[in-house]
Amino acid sequence: MKVLVMAGTPIDTRMGVEVLKNEGYFNIKEVAISKDPLEQTIFQTSSSANKEKIIREYLIKDSIDILFVYCNSLSSAVDFDKITSELGIKLVTPLHIYKNIAKNYKRILVLSANAQGLSGIEKVMLDSNKDIDIFGLTILGLVEDIEKGLDKNYLSEKFKFKDLANYINSLGLDSVILGCTHFPYIKDILQEHLNVPIIDPTHNMLEYIEKEYRKY
Repeated sequence: MKVLVMAGTPIDTRMGVEVLKNEGYFNIKEVAISKDPLEQTIFQTSSSANKEKIIREYLIKDSIDILFVYCNSLSSAVDFDKITSELGIKLVTPLHIYKNIAKNYKRILVLSANAQGLSGIEKVMLDSNKDIDIFGLTILGLVEDIEKGLDKNYLSEKFKFKDLANYINSLGLDSVILGCTHFPYIKDILQEHLNVPIIDPTHNMLEYIEKEYRKY
């Protein structure tokens, strides 16, 4: 089984590769669509035809069994279901996971990198559960600083995690969802200030790929 890990930047692409390697997947290729978060946001807001053309070119280069998209906002900005179906490639993205998560919660907050990612997550959740109440926050600057490898305690101070958590705690939520694959980096330090659980969809993605595609 050959897996292609695709993500927005070299950093989250390598994160996705490490996640799979830790689970015993080693026949892995990797593709980063952009060099940094800002360039990736620009790509995501380009025309659908342009995005589809670029994604197809990457997928056609190699003979792969599974595309593992390790980027929430990229998953939201491109119709990967359509492309992979036409090319005969199996697909795993965070959006597959949010459909199931939405069924189990009534009131959640999504912490995302940009509005592209937030919009896509909101759509699949509402498609799955019309009654779910969704709050959203986007913090592209946090993603950029995580890419720089800055200390998580410094990031907690810079982005005022304590104040942010106080606001989140006031909303009466069931949970907070990490709507960006960079954010597990700060999950523990943010959780210290929250009185609701944080959901990281990465674990669910691994369960999904194990259940659906180990047959290869």
